[in-house]
Amino acid sequence: MNGHPYIIPAILLSLLLGLAGCSDKKEARYQEANATPSSPEPMTVHASKETSEIPQPKSFTIQDVDGRQTILEFTDHEAHFHRIRQPLVMLVLFADWCPPCRGMLPYLGKLQAANKDQLFVIGLLVHSELDSTGLRRLMRRYESNFFISRAPDNDALADYLADLAKQGSDYPLPLTLIFKNGKYIMNIQGAVPYEMLQSLIDQLRDIKKKEG
Repeated sequence: MNGHPYIIPAILLSLLLGLAGCSDKKEARYQEANATPSSPEPMTVHASKETSEIPQPKSFTIQDVDGRQTILEFTDHEAHFHRIRQPLVMLVLFADWCPPCRGMLPYLGKLQAANKDQLFVIGLLVHSELDSTGLRRLMRRYESNFFISRAPDNDALADYLADLAKQGSDYPLPLTLIFKNGKYIMNIQGAVPYEMLQSLIDQLRDIKKKEG
């Protein structure tokens, strides 16, 4: 898929060192919610390149705990997020048993609220046995006031996005992908502090103003 690469200043990249994520081993049993993350990995950021290609076109339906649905369609050239008007869409793949994932949940809603005209955050619960009641409890505990999908398509969508991000089937968690106007921009592997995410949003907003 074609897209404009976005350069992150070196001073921001220096903030990424030492942050970690959970390794996602699909052959392993689901871990307990209070488990310690295995094989922590440094957080890294990858911008999309002009030569990057989107996987085979597909459509996925996601649904939150209140039954609200939306469709995510991926074509040869871009992504279509039905019923989402914001130009920036952040997809966060996470698991309830992953401590760094849980650590990010409280401020993802805060990030969306602070950028409500520019950003829509979608959490994708993956490789989890949580039912809707368990997810509601998790959301209350971590004050997760944003769209979190627990749907049959979640794992298939997550695999598709990991393929798009060149992470393969054993992708790290959390894994964050950012799209702008339907174009895949970048992925971030591992836990991300609020200030880092806000800085990225500010950069993308500034680029939009310059382009206009």
